[in-house]
Amino acid sequence: MSKVIDIEERIPSMREKRRRKTNKKFILTLTVFVLALLVVLYLQSPLSKVEKIQVNGGMLHDADFYVKESEILIGKSLWSVRTGDVEKKLEKLKGVQHAEVSRKWYRDIEITITEWPTIAYVEEEGQYRLVVENGELFPHAETFPGVEAPILNNFLQKDEMMGMIKQLVQLDKSIYHLLSEIVYVDREGGADRVIAYMDDGYEVHAIISTFAEKMAYYPEMIAQLDDLEKGVIDIEVGTYFIPYRNYYGGENETEVEAEEGEMVDDGEAE
Repeated sequence: MSKVIDIEERIPSMREKRRRKTNKKFILTLTVFVLALLVVLYLQSPLSKVEKIQVNGGMLHDADFYVKESEILIGKSLWSVRTGDVEKKLEKLKGVQHAEVSRKWYRDIEITITEWPTIAYVEEEGQYRLVVENGELFPHAETFPGVEAPILNNFLQKDEMMGMIKQLVQLDKSIYHLLSEIVYVDREGGADRVIAYMDDGYEVHAIISTFAEKMAYYPEMIAQLDDLEKGVIDIEVGTYFIPYRNYYGGENETEVEAEEGEMVDDGEAE
């Protein structure tokens, strides 16, 4: 009777190779099992839960408001927080321009809020409301200390106020910070007229649609009027200067148009 001979048993190198292959499979299986076990233990442990939520950049709303609106809870699974969804939710809130949500360290969530810049105050029934660049209003301006912005008065229509806001955004900061109050006067010939009261004592009469363009020359205008008394600067059509005593005193003065950026004192132009 013939005998079957196992060649591998007769060749030591082949036997050793098979043993190593078996060991590798075992080690790989064991490693996968251990890693899976560690993941399960981690997800069930406090180490995977949100421990702290930090909010940066909020002024129009406080930190507690943003945490509440994010719907992220302390003790919630850190990996169940879908940052993109939370960002979209926060960006729908009043006054929010951009939101960024990220995981920090092992157990922290960081919410960074970019709010629309404040641009002005609006007076309504003796109360001041804060206005941001997209036109949204926030009540009780006294709750926002340190915000320096001009007051918009008598802007009864939304389009009038938005038109003025668009002009204010374009202004150089040095000119913007000289504005104390802007009063909507009326619409004449299809143009919205305003009066701007300046911190340096002048009064500017202007058209909303050209306000930023013409106010860019304001420093040059003031430089030419340095030695004269305060008065009204009219930039509605041309560029005029009328001393207060003449403008409000009822004296008849001949207004002389100046080139853009140049000022003429009407009192000197008789």
